[in-house]
Amino acid sequence: MQAASSFRRLRCWLHERPMMSDTFLAVALAIGYLGFYSISVSVGSDLRLTWAEAGMIAVPFSVIVLRRKWLWGGIALSMAIMGASVLVEPLRTMGLDSGVGMFVLTYTAAAYRPLTRALVAAAVIWGSVVLVLQSAAFMYGDPTTGTLVSLLNLVMAATVFWIGWVMRNRREKVEELSDRARMAEERQDALAAQAVADEQRRIARELHDVVAHHISVIGVMSEGAKRVLRTDPDAAEEALTTVNQTARTALREMRDILTVLRQGHDEAGSADLEPQPTVDSLRALVAQTKDAGLPVRYTVRGEEYPLPTGVSLAVYRIAQEALTNTIKHGGAHARAGVVVDYGEAEFRISVGDSGRGAPVVPEFAGGHGLIGMRERATLYGGTLEVGPRPGGGYLVEARFPKNAHLQGVTR
Repeated sequence: MQAASSFRRLRCWLHERPMMSDTFLAVALAIGYLGFYSISVSVGSDLRLTWAEAGMIAVPFSVIVLRRKWLWGGIALSMAIMGASVLVEPLRTMGLDSGVGMFVLTYTAAAYRPLTRALVAAAVIWGSVVLVLQSAAFMYGDPTTGTLVSLLNLVMAATVFWIGWVMRNRREKVEELSDRARMAEERQDALAAQAVADEQRRIARELHDVVAHHISVIGVMSEGAKRVLRTDPDAAEEALTTVNQTARTALREMRDILTVLRQGHDEAGSADLEPQPTVDSLRALVAQTKDAGLPVRYTVRGEEYPLPTGVSLAVYRIAQEALTNTIKHGGAHARAGVVVDYGEAEFRISVGDSGRGAPVVPEFAGGHGLIGMRERATLYGGTLEVGPRPGGGYLVEARFPKNAHLQGVTR
């Protein structure tokens, strides 16, 4: 395990230093080739490779050092070494390297350069080699051998070029897959963050709607009980009974929400939870609001049809928040009306009152209640309109397409 870790660190270190890595490669190939050449010479004769000859043979391997940092510099150096070995008699030993450096340069061009540039580089290298070989064969009167050697070099060069090209495609494929994996991971993280944000907003809406409504009712009823406690004990007792029932309802709904949060959606089905309120619960909401001292008229228009569960809950919460705002801001003599309209193309819920409404603040986009109502409507492809009515009072109206459950979630 430690050896593998050390090898990975060495590999990373060399990857960050390409010239150093290529220097090690050049030295290794030169030593290997010199060993092979020395053994080959000693097997066939009593000749021994001198240090001077070994140094001359190793010179062409120096081009490998430049292969990635300066490819064309390596090609130019390779051509210069080949020309010197052909034209200068004392330097001919440099031509005994069998073109290993040129093959490495050919592989590098195919593996690290665009195809067109790689082909040009290979053509320059091996065109020069063929030209030198054919010239030497013509000078020594052996064109057949020169042709065969040239073809052999070209076949080997084509093979090396093909290997480099395959490795380049493989590397690009791996990089593409890595980029896709990274993008998928980033997208997954973004989706997870979005899901968390959506869940936080949903929880905030539920908590606000549950707490705001019931606390408002409790506040109004307790204030009323305080006023009539001495003059009308029966009315005070009735108000306190409503406060008690409202508090119990609020606690029960809070407990249901917290139970879902603790157990998660997968286990929520096993919990002893109250069913979520729906459009059918609006009558009970209106009755509770009347008990809180706000006169409310409830009207249903059109032929009733079932609504998707999410839309039905959104309608209830919008009506609950609108009535809560009327209790808080409508004033002592306010009256309210709730109209449920089952239209042929859309479902509409309207909550209007005759009160004075909330104070108008310039450039105010709405509190948490208004934001929550708008989010609930938008979530199911609906729209929300709020504001003062021309004849006085305040109106909250939400519209949902009849096929809202088929439209998906709107963000």
